[in-house]
Amino acid sequence: MKKIFVGATTFVLASALIGCGTDNKEQGKKVYELKVSTTQAESSIIVKGLQDFAKKVGEKTDGGLKVTIYPSSQLGGEEDMIDQAMQGMNVAILSDAARMSDYVPNMGIFNMAYFVDNYDEAVKVMETGTFKSWTNELTNHGLRILTFNFYDGARSFVGHKPAKKPEDLKGQVVRTPGAAPYVESIKAMGATPYSIAWSEVYNGIQTKSIDGCEVQYTSAVSSHIYEVAKYVNKTEHINLLNCVVTSEAWFKKLPEEYQKVLIETANECGYENAKYVVELQGSLEKELIDNGMTIVEVDKESFKEAAKKAYEVLNLTKVREEIYKEIGKEL
Repeated sequence: MKKIFVGATTFVLASALIGCGTDNKEQGKKVYELKVSTTQAESSIIVKGLQDFAKKVGEKTDGGLKVTIYPSSQLGGEEDMIDQAMQGMNVAILSDAARMSDYVPNMGIFNMAYFVDNYDEAVKVMETGTFKSWTNELTNHGLRILTFNFYDGARSFVGHKPAKKPEDLKGQVVRTPGAAPYVESIKAMGATPYSIAWSEVYNGIQTKSIDGCEVQYTSAVSSHIYEVAKYVNKTEHINLLNCVVTSEAWFKKLPEEYQKVLIETANECGYENAKYVVELQGSLEKELIDNGMTIVEVDKESFKEAAKKAYEVLNLTKVREEIYKEIGKEL
């Protein structure tokens, strides 16, 4: 009995590691499985979009491709999951341009202040030859982008003090993710960037160990940031796009029709979910106001002008100019 147990365990582990698929004897076909990891909570709007994606993929493949969503980092940290994808595991990760810029540096421009003014403009960028060359380059690192069009809203400065122009942020310590595009953008706009985990932000603002953070409305509401911060300085400086990235090696092992379903459905659900997030912005802002926050209308042009310095620091000025030409936008 002991030998049988060990053998069975080894078989199960091997099957999980290979991750290509399992035989469904009842239906007489192989079933492929994809585990999608995200740091976002199950109650978040984006996770609802991912769950819709999983359901539709299952329906379109008649159960031949099973997608399961794992919120709140249940499968592990984002970096670990990306490493697993690069090693060929059957996993996908909700990530962003900052992470992808570790492999294709110019992709970090998506997390630069005022690169795009809204979601529709971001979609135009995704249709350019430059963007497609970036996603192709990622495949050389073992990563396949299924979609880049999930959206979490525009980030603004939130804190104890109003700030209508960059000079008003001077001396203020503002939490931001540690990636260079965020750090240099916040620095260029006048604040002092400080990287801590998002889970520490509420307490940091409450105890005044930091002056504030930059955050999108979806997270501002769900985190109850209005309990510890008074002002939303409505800069809307970064439109937060998210991608679903999986293993290129695993993706190539799928039947072609499943590859097509994955990409088309991811784009479809990402776009629908993003439009819903856009529609919610007014009601989310009202919720912040109803809970005591003051919305400060800023001099956005002065912030845009100040942010240009970050592009120079990270050598992204020419990249931005080239992309703007492709989408027909003037600086």
